[in-house]
Amino acid sequence: MSSNSAAFPVLKNAMILQIMAELEIPLTESELVEPGRCRERVREVFSQLLCTCWGLTPAELSSLPTRTLARLSSTNESSPTSISTYPHLYADALVETKFFCLLQKLLKICGYDDFGFRDLSAPTGRRFRRQLSACINFMKYREDMNHLLSTVLEERADMFAALEEVAEEHMILQDHLKELREIHQEKLREKEEAEAECQEMEAEIAQQNKVQSSIRQENHLLQKSANELKDQIANLSIALRELQAEERQLNKEVVHSPGRIKEDVKKAEKDLEDIKALIEEKEHERNVMSRKIENMVQGEECVKAALEVMEDLDEKVQEYEVAVEDVEDMRRKVEEVESALEKKKALKEKREAEIRDLEARSLDSKTKLTKRLEAAKLELNLAVNKLGAVEEKRLDGIARVEASQKRVKEMEASIEAETKRTDKEILQRIASFREFEKVFMSKHKPLNEMVCGV
Repeated sequence: MSSNSAAFPVLKNAMILQIMAELEIPLTESELVEPGRCRERVREVFSQLLCTCWGLTPAELSSLPTRTLARLSSTNESSPTSISTYPHLYADALVETKFFCLLQKLLKICGYDDFGFRDLSAPTGRRFRRQLSACINFMKYREDMNHLLSTVLEERADMFAALEEVAEEHMILQDHLKELREIHQEKLREKEEAEAECQEMEAEIAQQNKVQSSIRQENHLLQKSANELKDQIANLSIALRELQAEERQLNKEVVHSPGRIKEDVKKAEKDLEDIKALIEEKEHERNVMSRKIENMVQGEECVKAALEVMEDLDEKVQEYEVAVEDVEDMRRKVEEVESALEKKKALKEKREAEIRDLEARSLDSKTKLTKRLEAAKLELNLAVNKLGAVEEKRLDGIARVEASQKRVKEMEASIEAETKRTDKEILQRIASFREFEKVFMSKHKPLNEMVCGV
C-alpha cells in the first residue's frame, strides 16, 4: 500500500497527543512534529506501544529467547563462521533485530506496510504521525471488538469445563465399571466352585444310594434267612418234644432190655447232640444276622447323614441361586452403567459439536467484521483521495518540508556511507583476527592435540 492511501484515518496531532496521554505514553507536540531531533524518544514510544499491544514487559522486549542465548554461549570450533564464535559482536544487533521485526509486524497488522529502518534512524513527522494513527486505530478497534472476544472465550471456557466434567465422570464410570467387572468375575468363580462342589456331592450321594440299596437287599435276604432258621428251630423243637413224649409213652408201654435201652439212650443222646450242634449253628447264624442287622442300622444312619448332607446341599444350592441372582443384578447394573456411559459419550459429542458450531459462528462473525472493515477501508480510501485533492493545494507549504527532507536524506547517505566504512573496517579486523587465529593454531597444533588428548 502506498503512502498516499491508507486503510485507517490519519489523526490530527491534538487527537494523537490526547490518546497517547490516555495510554500513559509521554509524547509532546514537538516530538510528534519533528521526531528526527529525538530519535530515542521515538524508539521509547514504539517500545511502549509494543509492550501495550503484544502484552510484553520491557525486560522481555529487550531480552533474547533462551535458545538463542544458548546458541550464543555455546562454542563450536568446527565452524569458525558460526555466530557463537564471536557472540559479543551479535548480542546488541539481535536485540535490535527482534525489536524491528516485532514493530514491523505490528504495523503490518495495523495496516501500515511501508515501515523500514529509515523510520527509526531518521523518522519524519508525517510518517511518524501515520504510524501512530495506525497503532491507535488498531488499539481502538481491538477495544471495540473485545466484548465479542470475551464472550466467545467465556463460552469456550464453559464448554471446556463441561467437557472436563464429562471426561471426569467418564473416568469415574470406567473405574466403577472395572470394579463391577471384577466383582462379576469373582461371583463367576464362586459359581463355578459351587457347581463343582455340587457335582462332587451329587456323585457321592449317587454312590451312597447304590451302597444303601445293596445294604437293603442284603438285609432283606438276611432277614428272610433268619426267619427261615427260626421256623426250622421251632419245627425241630416241636419234633423234639413230640419224640420225647412218644419216648415217654413207649417207655410206659414197652419193657426194654437193658442193652436196647442203652442203645436207644445213646441214639437219643447222639440225636440230642446233633440237635444241640444244629442249635449252636443256628445261634451262630443268628449272631451273624444280628451283626448284619447292626451294620444295616449303621448304613441307615449313614444314609440319614447323607440325607442331611443333601439338605445342606440344598441350602448351598439356594445360596448359589441367590448368588446367581446377585450376578444377574450386577450384570444389569453394568449394562445400566454402560448405557449411561454411552449417553455421556453422546453428550460429549454434542458438546463438541456445539463448540465447533460456536467456532464456526465466531469465524462467521470475524468474516462479517472483516467485510465491514474492508467496506470501511474503501470509504476511508475515498475520503483519503478527497483529502489528497485538498492537500494538493497545500504543496507550496510542503515544499519547505521536502527541502528539509532532502537535507535529511543527504545526512542519511553520509551516515550510511560511514556505516559501510565502519562495517568494512570491522570485517577486515575480523578477517585479520581469523588469519592470526589460523597461524596461531597451526603453530601450536601439537600443544592443542595434547590438551585435547588430556
